[in-house]
Amino acid sequence: LLGNPHHHRCEPVAAESTEEVSVIHAVPLHQRPDLLVPCADLVNSEWQRSRGARVHALQKSCHNFPVCLVLVRGSGPTESLLGHVRLSRVVGHSGSLFVESVVVSKAERGKGYGRTLMQETECYAKGCGFNRLCLTTHDKQCFYAHLGYVLSTPVQNAGAMAAFVPMEMLERFSGMPSTLTDLQTDAKADGKAASSVSSLSPPLSTPPPPPSLFSPSSSISSPSPTAHAPDCLALPPPPPPPPPPPPGSAGQKIVQTLHDTPYRDAKRVPIFWMNKNL
Repeated sequence: LLGNPHHHRCEPVAAESTEEVSVIHAVPLHQRPDLLVPCADLVNSEWQRSRGARVHALQKSCHNFPVCLVLVRGSGPTESLLGHVRLSRVVGHSGSLFVESVVVSKAERGKGYGRTLMQETECYAKGCGFNRLCLTTHDKQCFYAHLGYVLSTPVQNAGAMAAFVPMEMLERFSGMPSTLTDLQTDAKADGKAASSVSSLSPPLSTPPPPPSLFSPSSSISSPSPTAHAPDCLALPPPPPPPPPPPPGSAGQKIVQTLHDTPYRDAKRVPIFWMNKNL
């Protein structure tokens, strides 16, 4: 079943050393509240934030997603925290999860734990019934390519909203362009060849204004004082904005390679979109 973390089983990884063999495994953070503060310090070592705010964010980990996975080595007094990753649902793609906040302890880098962390993440996702992982990166695209990830088009991360807002509602108010992206990702899920070249759809035109609420003899600039807008015209608050589209005119081919990307994050920094079928 999708999203059921109890339907997975990953074999622990044995890390050999000159002194002993330590077992490495990933565990959901909400099952290990004793690791909340060490995990907050680990994530803050890469993305600075107050410890209290970070702990609060990590406490949102739950079995219904988002879920934070921590990579640990050993057990008991010799246990050490190696890495962290967060998994969230993807709006409009029921079989996909979004990977973010991937970090390995600075003291343990260069030992293959990044690859192990991603392998454990993929194992967890497959065990929960998901068949694709999506992610973004600013400069680790070659690392992910070696792990089997390919360039893709943007998707919308549901984040913590999925824990208390129905996915159907998130899909309804999602601002992501869905037609082209859905076709491409569905084709990849069926095992068809995927292309890293996407074509932007023409921007939607502004809808025409609603009919006048005033009598034919009234002018727009001088409405009748007795005219009132009906309550049904009240609009709900807009959803969170989707990732910014790449620059370019309608119909222009947008090329993303491992060395260059047309996509930008919220700070206008180049960002690569990738995914992998599990």
